[in-house]
Amino acid sequence: MSPNHRLLYRGALSLPDSHMLLDGLSFAVKVGDSSASPSHAPNLLNNPLALALESMRGRPSLHLLGTVRLKDTWIDPSGDVAVNIHPQSFLSRTYFESILCLTPITSSDGRTEHGIRVSLSDSSDPGTSDILIYGQLRFESSVSNLSTQSTSIATPQTLHILAARIFPGPPPVARLPRPDDPTPRRPPLAFGTKRKRELSGPANELDDEIKRSKTSGKGKAVEDEAMVRAREVMLHMPKSGPVLVARMQALGKDVRVGNSRSGAMFKVPRLPARVSSVDGGADVFGAVSQVRDGESSASALFDGVEKENKTAVKRAAVRCLADRGITKRHQEFNDLFQYIYRGTSFALVQSSYVY
Repeated sequence: MSPNHRLLYRGALSLPDSHMLLDGLSFAVKVGDSSASPSHAPNLLNNPLALALESMRGRPSLHLLGTVRLKDTWIDPSGDVAVNIHPQSFLSRTYFESILCLTPITSSDGRTEHGIRVSLSDSSDPGTSDILIYGQLRFESSVSNLSTQSTSIATPQTLHILAARIFPGPPPVARLPRPDDPTPRRPPLAFGTKRKRELSGPANELDDEIKRSKTSGKGKAVEDEAMVRAREVMLHMPKSGPVLVARMQALGKDVRVGNSRSGAMFKVPRLPARVSSVDGGADVFGAVSQVRDGESSASALFDGVEKENKTAVKRAAVRCLADRGITKRHQEFNDLFQYIYRGTSFALVQSSYVY
């Protein structure tokens, strides 16, 4: 490979439904003369196919999808990526020769009728990025590179194997201008520069008129009515002095809190006194306060009786278990005590009467 070419990818093509590989393939792109342009990075950055093949480095093979007709496919040949086959890859050379070289090339652009579609992804989804490998006849720059000399006067052509991106649809084409399109206009020459003050305009005309009015005649000014009124307003404006300052300071005094003319101070009313208890109205059960006092005393008495009953039941349960040889140190004391205590409490509640 010549030094003015960059190797993008080197690997093989995996056949569909087969374990065979078409090895010995390499994709390269021309980057120009390194001495003339040392930095060729911008050319590669503007080549999407070159970037896609660069990202495939490290993969042993790409997926071969099959053959397609170039007339039925939209491709982008602007990448100008060349495909090279190793001389010792006999299977790959035989396959490409059977696809690209057996059919005569009759198209005006010198491209083969069929091409090989290759997928750059692991899936066979048609929406993914695919490339097309095809052949195209090109003129040789130097005849000395040919293995056999030809006696023909015409410039010899060599079949080059190229790769191009596949478009899902026809590539966008620039629309021709129509009669109803707006006429393109060039930007003004002074566009983007600092604007200068215009020498003619309404403001300048007014200044000129004022100057003429002051100097017209023998010291007599010719003024219109609007200028006279404006001068009167400017001359009779109130002068700044102690009287004006006092008036300005007096503004808003009448609305200040605590400084009214009558001298009456605004007093905040006090909060009403808190009432500890409010006597409600009486009903058939007596006064509300009396009923509440009765309820509180009854609840206190009931709580005391309940506590005494629970204590008596607990003592009786402990005594009953001790008589049968089950003390508090026994392993099953807690379980038996809970059974007896809860059962006795439930029986006493059921046998009680409400008066």
